[in-house]
Amino acid sequence: MVFDPAAYTEFRYLRAKINRQEFQVVFDYELAGEGPSLSFSETLSLTPVRVDQEVDWDRVRGLVSILGAVMGLSYYKAAAPSRYVIAAEGMTHEGVEYLGHVITHGMAEFAFRNQLGAPLSPEIVQEAPMAESWLPESYLTLSGDPLVPIGGGKDSVVSVELLAAARMHPVQFAVNPNKIIYRVGRIKGHPVIAATREIDPALIALNGQGALNGHIPVTAINSLIALVQARIIGLGPVVMSLEASASEPTLWWGDMPVNHQWSKSEEAEELLQDMLGPQAGLPPGAYFSLLRPYSEIQIARYFARLSEYHPVITSCNRAFRQGVEDARWCGDCDKCRFIFLILSPYIPATSLTRMFADNLLDNPTQLEGYRALLGLHEHRPFECVGEQAESMLALHWISARGEWSNSAVVKALVAEIPELLTAQPGLEEQVLGQRHGIIEMPHAFENLGSVLA
Repeated sequence: MVFDPAAYTEFRYLRAKINRQEFQVVFDYELAGEGPSLSFSETLSLTPVRVDQEVDWDRVRGLVSILGAVMGLSYYKAAAPSRYVIAAEGMTHEGVEYLGHVITHGMAEFAFRNQLGAPLSPEIVQEAPMAESWLPESYLTLSGDPLVPIGGGKDSVVSVELLAAARMHPVQFAVNPNKIIYRVGRIKGHPVIAATREIDPALIALNGQGALNGHIPVTAINSLIALVQARIIGLGPVVMSLEASASEPTLWWGDMPVNHQWSKSEEAEELLQDMLGPQAGLPPGAYFSLLRPYSEIQIARYFARLSEYHPVITSCNRAFRQGVEDARWCGDCDKCRFIFLILSPYIPATSLTRMFADNLLDNPTQLEGYRALLGLHEHRPFECVGEQAESMLALHWISARGEWSNSAVVKALVAEIPELLTAQPGLEEQVLGQRHGIIEMPHAFENLGSVLA
């Protein structure tokens, strides 16, 4: 069979059915157009609470409604039609506005790489009655332990350790965790709970038949799942581990910034915070990133002290592909190259080489990848990597150090960029200085990250 995206003119978010006994939600969607409609169904299974009466189902319903709209982008992207119809109940005006931002900005890379000509801006049609927005006086006062989404990498480890050091009791959370995530999450004995997405196999089949495919705002989806999970078991805020570096665009498409990490950016965090009150009766402090004021390099410096995690963490996305249960660093992707580089000022070469099973800075085949990280290609990689300035600063710091200076990649880059060997005060201020415009977090969490500065 051949799938023709142009034949579909409308995507429909049909319903979200909550099973309170099984703590599951089934989301139904449809692609409609000239030919027969295509139906999709996805099941989300959450960690349950023992007593049903303890669940704040009204707020859960508000969160599930917007979650289903954003989760639907996994299926919408197959054809990316010009109409997105919301037939499911529970969406407020603010939720619809938020969805529009997520589609346009969170799928800008998808539109760019599929050569769609412009960022996506579908007509969003509210077919179901618009839900009434929650009023500020009804917003929930949060209490309980923080829920910390983890992904098996260094950033969430740092958040968990900062919270634990402040005598809080972080509950770790992951969507579709594999052995890597469980292994990292259990290092210090903090609880790990999970949710499971069962994506409709029909979507996988379409991808092999000509459907449009590409990057979607996964962090926005997982953030909303975490918020649902926190309300089901009555926890406190969802504490993310998203750094300042995530806000830098990957490239500019005309006058439009395209950011691979948009759903991790400060802008996305603020939009989600602003929507949570009217849509689900939650205060802005129900969701925030503890690491927002800090760069990747500052986070790497703190992580380097947590040696018990060094043998188990993995940030390489190839280790988290569908069907991969247990893997480490692939050693040949932009994420591996970047993490190796920003850890190199803080972890000895022998130890870092042992972590990655290769010295990436002494491997000539990695040179072009490092040139891309430094901004010497047309644009930054489409990957969750830090700012060009961070890569430049890390390379400057190690370029004159004996254990790194004779490495093949370092030598080649110093020959190409001799100023790497000179003082970089402006660069240090840019990377290590206080970031402005940072979203406020609850008072109890404000100073936890000061050790990273």
